[in-house]
Amino acid sequence: MEKRITFIQKLFYAQGCLGQNVINLAVITWVIYFFAGGGGRTPLIPIALAGVILGVGRIIDVITDPLVGYWSDRSTYKKGRRRPFIFWGAPLLAFSFFLLWVPPVAEESWWNVLWLFMFINIFFVMLTVTSVPYRSVIPDIAPDSRERINVSAWMAVFGTIGVMIASVGGGPVIAAFGYPNMGILLGAVVLISFWLSLLGVKEQPRSETDLTTTLSLKKAVVQTLKNRHFLAFAAAIISFQVGLQVFMIVLPFFVTVILGESEAQVALYQGTFIVVMVAALPLWSLLGNRIGKRRGQLLSLLLVALLYPLYYFVGTFPWLPASAQALVYFALLAVPISGLYVFPNAIVGDIADYDELKTKKRREGMYYAGFGFMEKAAWAISAFLISILFPLFGFTAETPLGIRLAGPIVGIISILGFLCFRFYRLPDTIKGKSLEEIEVFKTGI
Repeated sequence: MEKRITFIQKLFYAQGCLGQNVINLAVITWVIYFFAGGGGRTPLIPIALAGVILGVGRIIDVITDPLVGYWSDRSTYKKGRRRPFIFWGAPLLAFSFFLLWVPPVAEESWWNVLWLFMFINIFFVMLTVTSVPYRSVIPDIAPDSRERINVSAWMAVFGTIGVMIASVGGGPVIAAFGYPNMGILLGAVVLISFWLSLLGVKEQPRSETDLTTTLSLKKAVVQTLKNRHFLAFAAAIISFQVGLQVFMIVLPFFVTVILGESEAQVALYQGTFIVVMVAALPLWSLLGNRIGKRRGQLLSLLLVALLYPLYYFVGTFPWLPASAQALVYFALLAVPISGLYVFPNAIVGDIADYDELKTKKRREGMYYAGFGFMEKAAWAISAFLISILFPLFGFTAETPLGIRLAGPIVGIISILGFLCFRFYRLPDTIKGKSLEEIEVFKTGI
């Protein structure tokens, strides 16, 4: 019988998302802006090149994500397969994050290009080393559907707190103390958060056969990619993350160019977005337990796809101040995005359970590595989109069309994700069912 962990241990585990999201949002929001010379500063590298470098960095994760997932699945450490990755990865992740903000030259230079290329890739690798094993513990902590939604909801709560720290704290810290000090402060938050999560990482004991799975890396990857439910989920998550990350990359430009406000004011709009996200989390958790994870995910995806195109019109209505229009829009968009933070981690746990029925192996690491890769692939796509969109249509007060077009473009991408996720057919509960029962469920929808 599986030993369940306490509620306090779940909270310790879930708050690890705080650190993960702190650095994710800080990098998404500020790296391109920083290196492109946003806010009237001297550019450090051309903006198109910055987007390409970040995109290439995510492509490298095609290799690192499955390697880390496979490695952690096969690990035989006595205190748990995943714990050493989290313990040693966290400080290296925090340090690489800090180094992003201290380029060697204070003006446009190829040394800065090399610096960004080197340390953004180290950062991405260490993020993989830490976050993939961290997420892979979810099926051990939450063995059934209701608990998975509950744990995922708490992860979303702490994750959004992390986003709030990065958004509300990032802009003002940058304005007052500069980018390097922001790197030190948020890097410390990341380190503490991941180390505290180890208090809740309680892995279930596995048999020697489980720990030394006979699947080779190539076969493990192929088996993962043959899972059509995982592929449907992957398409949906990539579309969602592309939309969200483009939205976050564009936000500082939107606030400073479209609204004509300062960098410090970015925190106000991000803060509004995050507060509403947190407030909506219990709603999505309750709704998920009532209608199921699949339908909850579909509803969230559809609402996001419908709301993104409206970004083009924010600030254009004469009867309401532009700042008020932005606040209302960000609050509305935050509601369905909140749902898209509740369901995915729980869904990946179900996919891993389904895979165990088919392969007789526990391979959470490979599936959560795939999940992590999706987020990073979305970051690559969003960076490439910005590197094309901004130079082509403009991102200044004189030519702001590139900023506004971001909404309709990611709206189209999001509706494609919604359509793809309709092919996901797993029931909410996998454990205790046979493959035959699941096949009946799949054909019955």
